[in-house]
Amino acid sequence: MSSHSLRRHGPDSLGVTAQSVNPSSLVAASDDVSRGAPGTVCGSMSELLEAGGIRCHVLIDGWRRVSPRFVFKGYEVDLHPRFAGMDETDATMPGRFAALLIESRDGVVLVDAGLGTRGADRGAGLLLDELSGVGVGAGDVRTVIVTHGHADHVGGLVTSGGAPTFGQARHIVHRDEVAYWRSAAASALPGDAGGLARAAFGALAAAGLLDEVDGDRRVATGVDLIATPGHTPGHVAVVVGDALLWAGDAIVHPHNVVEPAWVSSADVDGDRNAATRELLLARAADDHLRLAAVHLPVTGRVRRIDDGFAFDLDD
Repeated sequence: MSSHSLRRHGPDSLGVTAQSVNPSSLVAASDDVSRGAPGTVCGSMSELLEAGGIRCHVLIDGWRRVSPRFVFKGYEVDLHPRFAGMDETDATMPGRFAALLIESRDGVVLVDAGLGTRGADRGAGLLLDELSGVGVGAGDVRTVIVTHGHADHVGGLVTSGGAPTFGQARHIVHRDEVAYWRSAAASALPGDAGGLARAAFGALAAAGLLDEVDGDRRVATGVDLIATPGHTPGHVAVVVGDALLWAGDAIVHPHNVVEPAWVSSADVDGDRNAATRELLLARAADDHLRLAAVHLPVTGRVRRIDDGFAFDLDD
């Protein structure tokens, strides 16, 4: 078992730590959010977050339940008995597909675009309706940040006819991400998993809307893009108003906070993502950033404890 597979812990060290919230409470809180618990939404299914004076909306593209064996590579029930409501053969955890809308003074910034028409068969692809629910049309978006090229992030970048959905927007993608999805390695993925990203990036480039970037940079007032490779080679995260860290898919579950080495089957480079995750958690703790992410069904704060991190859920 590699250093970044799951390892056995004592019963009190699983989950988010006793100082914060235990795993059963965490999963229950996740379920409450996925059922639309009172006080969690603004407008339709969007969650309003304030980030250093900048209004942000978490827009729900859809909900999912996913196997812990996918989220945590090497998962075995006998190692982790405190995962609430799970058994060895039919265990799932709640999560979401989400995008982030940022009301920058330079114009509307959208982080990721959901599944688009690819989500119809799973009750997802709801992003445009969610945008409408907060008074924003596709033509109002001025900047789109693409965290990475997986289908649930790029599916909504183009219409069913292949045209850019956000025709007035500059689309910012890390150069390494574009190169990866155009590579032979991505082309060889099973089920043509790279086809959607290639098509979307191609359509954006043809329309003059694709902006390939390197490294960290400010992309709008109060909106900073940071390179976070590992989940994919050109994955990026976003910091808003020096107050909110939107981690993309670098962090997909609250357990990733206390166990950053627990990698996902979806990580292109699990070791690199584990190292990236450590850096993100240190930044979130040291800079007092609120943590949110695409699939993370709750938001909260990261703090240092001993030689690791704890996660405190928002009230």
